Amino acid sequence: MMPEQPVETVQRLYKGLSSFDIDMVLGTCDPEVEIVAPKSLPWSEGEYKGLDGAAAYFAGALGHLDQAHFDFEELLPSGDWVTALGWWSGRFKATGKEFRVRFVHFWVIRDEKVFRAEGVSDTVPIVRASEPDPENTAA
Repeated sequence: MMPEQPVETVQRLYKGLSSFDIDMVLGTCDPEVEIVAPKSLPWSEGEYKGLDGAAAYFAGALGHLDQAHFDFEELLPSGDWVTALGWWSGRFKATGKEFRVRFVHFWVIRDEKVFRAEGVSDTVPIVRASEPDPENTAA
């Protein structure tokens, strides 16, 4: 069997995210994976290391959402790097609100595993979708 190409590893990770399959997602990660994500995301602490860190980040995201989908405009490989550009949409369990934002994700793949990941997106619509409407919070 031919080795998996970096783009295939990244596609498998996104498939796991979209299907809420945390085992598939973690199966794409190197034991020493590093993840950098905006701290403004409702579930993010910014930096994560190792499989426990990856589990905390991805399970945190999936735990808040009941829908997640990634529409790619580009998946650009360059050696061990893959740059993903597109649109991310989701819906929050707690509020029922949806979001759709542009994203750029940078992935470093080593030995068919995600070794480093960093994401950039407009987090304001995500944060707004996570917040209850003011009229629904009055006691």
